[in-house]
Amino acid sequence: MPNISRFAVVALVGRANVGKSSVLNRLVGQKVSIVSRRPQTTWRGITGIRSINGTQLVFVDSPGLHKPRREALSKRANQAARGADTGTDIICQVIDCRLWTNEDQAALNHFRSSKAPLWLLMNKVDLLPSREHVLPLIQRVRSEYPWAEVVPISAKSGYNLDHLGSLLAAAAPPGTLAYEEDTLSTLPTRFLVGELLREQIFRQMGDEIPYVTGVEVTQFRNGDDGYAEIDATFWCETAGQKAALIGLKGARLKAIGSSARVELERFLGQGVRLSQHVKVKKGWADDARLVAQLGYGDA
Repeated sequence: MPNISRFAVVALVGRANVGKSSVLNRLVGQKVSIVSRRPQTTWRGITGIRSINGTQLVFVDSPGLHKPRREALSKRANQAARGADTGTDIICQVIDCRLWTNEDQAALNHFRSSKAPLWLLMNKVDLLPSREHVLPLIQRVRSEYPWAEVVPISAKSGYNLDHLGSLLAAAAPPGTLAYEEDTLSTLPTRFLVGELLREQIFRQMGDEIPYVTGVEVTQFRNGDDGYAEIDATFWCETAGQKAALIGLKGARLKAIGSSARVELERFLGQGVRLSQHVKVKKGWADDARLVAQLGYGDA
C-alpha cells in the first residue's frame, strides 16, 4: 500500500514568554525564531517547517498576546497573534506549566471558537520538582476545556518533543507537501539574519535596551571568496540608547557582532563578514513604513 503524504499548518499561540520560540526551534531542529528571557521579543509570525517521512508540518510561531500599545510595531504583533488561527489545521496553545494566568485564559477564550482542534502544550516541566507534579495540572486543565491533546514538554531539555512531533504528524490530514523537504522556513533569509542579530542585542544588553530596537539588514550578499557579506543598521529611539548599544570605545557593539557572527555562521553554513551601524530615529516604531521595511508586515 503506497505511503500517503500528509500536510498540516500548526499555530503556536499563547501569552508572551512561555517559550513558543524555543518550542518552534526544537521542533524544526534549527533556530528560526529568536529566543530571549524578555517577553514580547517575537514581533512577526515566524514560520518553521519540519518534513519527515512524507509528512510536512508548517509551524507558525505567533507573537505573544499582550496589552496593545500605540506603536505600529506593537499593533502588527498583536494582529499577527490574533490571526494565527487563519488557515490553520492545528492550534497549539503553549503555557508555562507552573501556573495558569489571566493572559492564558484570554488566549484560550480567543481561540476556543476556532474550527481547528486546540492542543495544550505544557512547557517548562523541567522546572517542576518532579514530572509527577504535572499530573494534577493536566487534570485541572482538562476539566476546564476539552483539549484535543494535552502534552507536557520541555523546550529547554527536549523532553517529549519527539513524541509531540509524532502526535502532530499522525494528526496531519492527507495532503500534498507545499515545500521542498529541506526547506526550514518560508521567511526570507535576510529577515532571519536580522532576527539573529536582534537576539544578540537582547542577550548582550539585558534590561539596558528597550524593546524598540529594530534591525535592518541593508546588504546581504555572497562575496567572491564564499563569505556572506552582511551590513546591518540598528535603529534606536534616543541618543542615550545609541550610546549604550555602542558601549565604551565600541566594546558593546563589538561584543554583539562577535556573538552574532558565530550564530550567523552556524545558521548560514559559511563564513560571515559583518558590518554594523547604529542610527537614531525618534518614534521609529510608530512609522508603519519603516516597520514594514524591517520586515514586520506590509506598509
